[in-house]
Amino acid sequence: NVIVKNDLGDKATGKTDKNGEVTVPEVEKTEHHSAYVVGYTDGTFGPERNMTRSEAAAIFARLLADKNGDSISPVAKTKFSDVPAYAWYSGYVKYLNNNGVTYGHSKTIFAPDEQITRAEFTTMAVRFFDVYGDGDAEIMEQFKSFDDVSDGYWDGSFRADRQITRAEVMTIVNRLLGRVADLEYVSDNLRKLNTFPDVSRRYWAYSDILEAANAHNALMGTEESWYK
Repeated sequence: NVIVKNDLGDKATGKTDKNGEVTVPEVEKTEHHSAYVVGYTDGTFGPERNMTRSEAAAIFARLLADKNGDSISPVAKTKFSDVPAYAWYSGYVKYLNNNGVTYGHSKTIFAPDEQITRAEFTTMAVRFFDVYGDGDAEIMEQFKSFDDVSDGYWDGSFRADRQITRAEVMTIVNRLLGRVADLEYVSDNLRKLNTFPDVSRRYWAYSDILEAANAHNALMGTEESWYK
């Protein structure tokens, strides 16, 4: 039996094998994962709906504001002439623009209702994580080159000009953040969680959508474990 301690007072126990090699379990850390996406007013999520540029801006703004301890409210004016005063997404667009993350089709046009392409979303994601500074480094390196990206389709293509769905976005963002839903906790607490009638347990992105739509505390070890 071996006890390993560090300079911060942390310690872990382990055992040596027959060759004297020691195995120490990974030290768990606690994280708060905020919800960064919401459904529509009719209660649905719309997993197969293409994501708009305003919805993408809202996701990244919520994540960045949560990390920085900031709050975001609709604003009267942004640098973009096609963002109406006090539109639900106006504060998100301005917040990301102020932090060098979001961009428009021109200096004055944001096109908030336009469906965002996979290439545009990837560009926004790379800019976001450059500012956020806390994502999966290996995956982010792949995202800088479309030829190398791991979140493509089964045939190996990335399809940069294709619109991206809301379900695809949840999967990509969670992978970049290193977030994975605790399905055992989800199963035991469904009535307490945000769920959606158009996202069944058999849906391919079920766990990623619940991870994104529910704020929770998590123990981050070899697997993510939610707790109250």
